[in-house]
Amino acid sequence: MALNETHRYDDIIDLPHHRSTRHPHMPMRNRAAQFMPFAALTGYDDALAAVAERVRTQE
Repeated sequence: MALNETHRYDDIIDLPHHRSTRHPHMPMRNRAAQFMPFAALTGYDDALAAVAERVRTQE
């Protein structure tokens, strides 16, 4: 499959990023905090703790 060069977005690619005049800009720290509770690998922390405990008991 060949990649074809397209120019579909040439008219908007260099436009400035939109900043709302209605809502204040959210600081980067707060934006990142939105995704902190998400755990993609359920049980991963428990598995790591179990392995760490086994390693500690072998020493």
